[in-house]
Amino acid sequence: MNTLLRNLLGLPLIASASAAADSSGTETFGDYLVHYSALSTQLLNAEMARQYAIERSPKRGLLNISVQQVAADKTATAVAASITGEASNLTGQKTAITIREIPDLYVSYIGLFDVVAPDTYTFTLTIKPEGSKQSFKLRFSKNFVAE
Repeated sequence: MNTLLRNLLGLPLIASASAAADSSGTETFGDYLVHYSALSTQLLNAEMARQYAIERSPKRGLLNISVQQVAADKTATAVAASITGEASNLTGQKTAITIREIPDLYVSYIGLFDVVAPDTYTFTLTIKPEGSKQSFKLRFSKNFVAE
């Protein structure tokens, strides 16, 4: 697990357990696992934000995604992927999310987007693992609260 993903999934140190519980997850698409999380960049520690050139702000959200391929022996290996996505709020306003790869020990991706809290954002992602002929749709929601 890469440093950014490890830090993001370790949110109980900087956020309440209930906030972290509804902001991350794993979905299975055939022999691929997609790990995802969404949170306010305000929750990032200063060192991590600086390392990945992320502005800490209650008005910015961070989407984190990693894709793994599961082999027959059940071992999972990080794989590169083409990922596009958008976020929409409860009033239907949509924002495209520019997703970029984060260089680290493993392959992971982040995307930044504007947040006007309180609101619920629904994320719709299209993920195509490198070497796969098929793409997958991932959809999940996250409640952002005013900080």
